[in-house]
Amino acid sequence: MASSILTNNSEPLPYTDVERAIRFLREAILRGDYVPGQRLHQKELTEQLDMSPTPIREALRLLEAQGFLERVPYKGVYVKEVSPDESEEISVIRSALEGLATKMAVPSLTAEDIAALEVLLEQMEESWHGMNLRRLRRSNYQFHSLIYEKSGSRRLCDMIVSLWPQFATDLLWMIPGRAERSIQQHHAVLDAIREGNVEAAADLMSDHILTAGESITRFLRSQQSE
Repeated sequence: MASSILTNNSEPLPYTDVERAIRFLREAILRGDYVPGQRLHQKELTEQLDMSPTPIREALRLLEAQGFLERVPYKGVYVKEVSPDESEEISVIRSALEGLATKMAVPSLTAEDIAALEVLLEQMEESWHGMNLRRLRRSNYQFHSLIYEKSGSRRLCDMIVSLWPQFATDLLWMIPGRAERSIQQHHAVLDAIREGNVEAAADLMSDHILTAGESITRFLRSQQSE
């Protein structure tokens, strides 16, 4: 769901090193390759991306300003963690935005898109049963991303992207029964999409995000009280 930089002729301009670093890090965070609380090491990133330290530092600064990262004095830069109150607020906002994106997307989803969603959902189930959480996170992100991109609204997609990393999705897989329910909810959304039922797909997506957020918030609060 990353935006493209276009010329007046709608031809993509080459990305600068800073832009490439931002795209790489943002996608990695959204996919769950970097999880909340994980420290990002500048030296490792310069080697991985084959860049000098300057664009890496600038990318980290900009992603911090966007809420993806947080800087801890004398320690370094970390993927931002979310408090229970933040999780509760974000889940309500995400529920509304992602329900709207789904509503806008359904009429534009093609047979090929639906086939791709089916494959991604199969991958999610296989990954869960095989406890391959990294693949599960990626498949989940790609499932949602494919739908929202079809909304045709770049601004809406950008708003969703800005909130996605502030949602402790990894905790879902630690909550008994939540992963199974989440997969069932994905199936229900996909069934509604197949049927072309715009309102049902939107409502089911909103409910999926909201109930996931409620589970995460309860879990975070229980952890705080222990």
